Amino acid sequence: MHRERAVAVNGSRVLAGGRWLRAIGNQSIEAGNLIWTDGRCVYGNSAEGGETAPAAAGRERQIPIFLDDGTHCLYRGNKLRTGAKGDTHYLMANRGGEAVFSNNYDALDVSLNAAGEVMELLGEAYRRENGTVGYSFHDYGGSIGSKFGIYFDNGIHERYGIRDWYAAPEDIAHLPLLQEGARLAGAAALRQLAKDAPSGRPEEKTVLQLEQCEIIGGWQESEQDYCLFLRGIGRTIYMSGNHLSCSGAPDYCWAADEKSFAFLSVVYELEMAATPSAISILREKYTSGRVLSISGISVEDDDVKKGFIDIIDSIDLPLPDGFRLAMQRREKKQKESSSRDPNAYRYTLRTPGNEEICELDGYEPGDRLIACKTRPGMWLVSHKGELYRCRKGGRKKIETGSTCLNARLRPTRQCRRWMKGDN
Repeated sequence: MHRERAVAVNGSRVLAGGRWLRAIGNQSIEAGNLIWTDGRCVYGNSAEGGETAPAAAGRERQIPIFLDDGTHCLYRGNKLRTGAKGDTHYLMANRGGEAVFSNNYDALDVSLNAAGEVMELLGEAYRRENGTVGYSFHDYGGSIGSKFGIYFDNGIHERYGIRDWYAAPEDIAHLPLLQEGARLAGAAALRQLAKDAPSGRPEEKTVLQLEQCEIIGGWQESEQDYCLFLRGIGRTIYMSGNHLSCSGAPDYCWAADEKSFAFLSVVYELEMAATPSAISILREKYTSGRVLSISGISVEDDDVKKGFIDIIDSIDLPLPDGFRLAMQRREKKQKESSSRDPNAYRYTLRTPGNEEICELDGYEPGDRLIACKTRPGMWLVSHKGELYRCRKGGRKKIETGSTCLNARLRPTRQCRRWMKGDN
């Protein structure tokens, strides 16, 4: 017996896991529900908020809430009841009567799957770098004279990290995904540089100096059920000048006669959402001009061009337990501006059955967003650690005095044990 997500429903037939299954029993199943199956029949469904099978009419769902000071709370009947104060942890997730905690500072998400396995999503990162960028000056003497240019020391190398950039390649669970995100960022930087760089110079060179990608948020239930938010960065440099040449490896420098040397750099950033089906580019921003970062110091001219582009027209971002967030651009035409418009998109939280719960002003891709149905027409929502009671398209903040550290909002079967802090 295992879980799958229902993709489509046609009468008693349910499409899940790439095949049509036969639903038995009298339970109502909708597209987006998590179902239990043996590969032939559907035996039940995991309803909104992770509860196994629909709750009886009128029955209140009791949802455990874990606060950042270690307090165990229980949400029931539109009220938040306070229980025992236990140890502090970074994140909490529950399923049925079990709860698990993450004490990993690098964890972006923690989940407990149907088999009882705990999965942590870490802030992994990948970088492919053409050395370190800096300035160089050489006096070659003779008829060539002084040269001025940009050096790239140590050659091309790759780095892997979890927040602090120190990790082995085999420790990066999402390496192929991060490499693809880095490649997309590097390609975007090269395209922008081709638009902005001068052309027709007799001696010129373009160097892709950096391709980088990191996981900045998201959630993961399994290898087939996740949504990760990525930040990709690409940096490329154009150089030109008389007698442009490279002095050689490992400490090599692209240089030209001092008064003729010119360069232009582009730093391009992509915001992306990755699901099992695709990587989607949501938004872009870039700087283009004489910009370099040397030993943490940014060298930037006054005429640097900056651009912000809202790429996606509309997209449904999947959330845990079948919920989703509809991201829709307000402007009908794609446009580029010199600064980001915080109101460029409308974000609407929806149920697995496509019912609108509320709009979410202030949402940013990568924010922790979870929800659970509490009773017909009412939901409990957590956004960036704040709790909200939602009804009829509106939301009301629930004051807790602390931050909610739930990675999932799901009913529990062990209310007394949870409130005593025994989980």
